[in-house]
Amino acid sequence: WGAANAERVLDWMIGLNERERRRKSVKPSSSEEDISVRRGGMDPKNEVIRPSTFNFVTVMDAWAKAEKGVEGAQNCERLLERLISLYDKLGYAELSPIPLCFCTVINAWAKANQEHETAEHAESILDRMEELYLNRNPSNPKEMLNNFAYNSVIDAWSRRSGSDVAERAERVLRRLVNNYERTNNKFLRPDVISYSAAMKACVSHPNGGEKALKILEEMNNQYRGGNVKARPDTQALAVAIDACAKSGLTTEAERILNDVDDSKKHNVLFNTIMSGYKSEGRGKEAEAVLRRMIRLEDAGNNRCSPDMISYSLCIEAWGNSTSPDRVPRARALLDESIKRYQMSGDNNCKPSNTTFNVTANIIANSDDPDRESHVLALFETMEDNDCELNLISFNILIKVCGMASGSEERKGNALRIAASAFNSLPSLGLRACSITYTGMIHAMKNLMEDSTEKTNAIAGVFQQCCNEGCLNQHILNVLATATSKDSFLSITGLSRSEGTPEINTLPAEWSNNSTRDQ
Repeated sequence: WGAANAERVLDWMIGLNERERRRKSVKPSSSEEDISVRRGGMDPKNEVIRPSTFNFVTVMDAWAKAEKGVEGAQNCERLLERLISLYDKLGYAELSPIPLCFCTVINAWAKANQEHETAEHAESILDRMEELYLNRNPSNPKEMLNNFAYNSVIDAWSRRSGSDVAERAERVLRRLVNNYERTNNKFLRPDVISYSAAMKACVSHPNGGEKALKILEEMNNQYRGGNVKARPDTQALAVAIDACAKSGLTTEAERILNDVDDSKKHNVLFNTIMSGYKSEGRGKEAEAVLRRMIRLEDAGNNRCSPDMISYSLCIEAWGNSTSPDRVPRARALLDESIKRYQMSGDNNCKPSNTTFNVTANIIANSDDPDRESHVLALFETMEDNDCELNLISFNILIKVCGMASGSEERKGNALRIAASAFNSLPSLGLRACSITYTGMIHAMKNLMEDSTEKTNAIAGVFQQCCNEGCLNQHILNVLATATSKDSFLSITGLSRSEGTPEINTLPAEWSNNSTRDQ
């Protein structure tokens, strides 16, 4: 609304100027001319309204910030073309297109959406800018090419996804560096924004950590060489840390964190590093990072206080490790977070079902001989802490019960827990998914002794699964490998004479609500 109104005002200004010029193009009589000159109406210098480049830029910027995506970017570019056309027609110095006009359009296309085409279009406008301004040497700084346009295009590529975005972003950075070195235009010198955007584009690249480290080294070399605007700031270091943590270079990420002044450290940086250690299954290192956070908190830096995300990441790091201590350390960290909340009222450490579920899953995947009882006890603690069990909680519980072994009494008890969890879902407003049905089928297959009773029970669950549209290929494969052809036919009503049926050959309504294929 604001951009459209701003453009209406611009149209009005242009219209007034047009009418003024037409009026003056009609030569008046000598007496009229004397009067007109005295009123200041004939002298072109005294035109009441003259649109200017900055009027256009103001409206273009309004469209760029109107959150209209591609439409806003198109309107920006349309106004740029209108400005150029009007300048060619009128020759007003005030209408001379300057780099800022192109930068505004580039920025609009850079942020229009997440598609490659819009980033490529932004880069094509940069190409046009270079043709117009790169080899100029004007006295007015406003007419000189600057790094803003390059930074916007690099940022555009950093916002896109794909295997080539890191290379595309770095290619633009190299253009900027080369053009600066060739022209010695101080406004083209790359700065911290240029390098940070290029590193951001590397975050999702398989070798993003290595690429980010090279760019960070170049930033430091630039700074040491006198480019004070290239000095890495906390945000740049955070991007480098993120890139390293996501590509298996978490130790390097922690080394970068060590270069950040303690007063500028915050828990997001530490959580990013623990996320890397989580992916690498390095629980001991992740917990060491957590302890650093607590020491900084004790020293008065509350920005480094661990939150529930910190504890969850640390717990998962232990869970992904091969350490024999992974279960007791996960339990101890969960208990520590609960104690922080209960003793100090730290709402940032208020237990969540996510953290309980993560811990429960670690216990479920351990070799703890009594794991189903421990998971059940954990979920009781979860309820005691006002955390509601969700479908993930019940899926974990059903899964771990299905893994029970030992005496008939123990297996029977595990089956009762699994069945009770499964049957309680509707009363809690929860709906079973494909994973739930997979867990129940595994539980009945592993825990029931009587073959007839087992076949009938699985058949009932299978029918319910199909009625709810949750059947997937994994469930069919589980049944096919665990039952004879006759039992498979009794359970599913499907023949295995030509192999396990493919899900895409069965009625679509059996699988229209299915979740991931497991």
